[in-house]
Amino acid sequence: MKYFLILLISTTSICASAQIITNDKSSEEKDRVEVKKESKPKTGTEVYFGVSPALTNRTLEINEGLFGKPLGYRSEEIAEWTTGYNAGVRSQISKHLKLEIGVGYASNRESFDFRESDSVFSYVNTYRHVSFPMRIAYSYGDEISFYGGVGVIPKAFISMKNELTVLDINNNDNTVETIEKDNFNFFLLDAVATIGTQIKLSENYGFYAMLEGRRQLTNNFNSQSPYIRKSFALGFNFGFEVYF
Repeated sequence: MKYFLILLISTTSICASAQIITNDKSSEEKDRVEVKKESKPKTGTEVYFGVSPALTNRTLEINEGLFGKPLGYRSEEIAEWTTGYNAGVRSQISKHLKLEIGVGYASNRESFDFRESDSVFSYVNTYRHVSFPMRIAYSYGDEISFYGGVGVIPKAFISMKNELTVLDINNNDNTVETIEKDNFNFFLLDAVATIGTQIKLSENYGFYAMLEGRRQLTNNFNSQSPYIRKSFALGFNFGFEVYF
């Protein structure tokens, strides 16, 4: 009888301990399930911040008619690199399509350089704008995805900065900077095409790296200017993105 009671007590203790462990495990599993239920699914919205370095140039034609003038030395202007900055939102409109709307700063530039032993005539013209890029993009993939987009970039003209360098009376380079706003069109429009990749570093953020081409569809100058100028650019677009 004594040994029977000892055996009964031992068995009861083991069962109780097993029940406590089972209950603990069940409690932990419930906690995990509740945490999963509380985490919200992503909406497919992306907020991005990026930079756009590009080699920029332009086509320049005579504005035929009363105001036109020969191109002269302006036909020898060359391309220059500029850097733009942008931020915006990409919204999922279907499984593989996104609508992208943003705002930023964009510029394009040309330069001319004539130098001889006793003469220097050199300048850089930078056309500066507030930009509002809009694209329809196709995206395929998950952690690493393909991205290709086309769209337009409405631009509001800010100013044209001219940096002119000539020789002073001591035969030293002297650069004078002027800001010009007259005789320009305020509203401009670019066509844009972008292709590249998006890489997710986590479920909350990642980065993108793309090639981008832009072509201005409208004239920088107004109808009374001697030339018709339309810029174009080929460069990069890369930055960080946050997922919501």
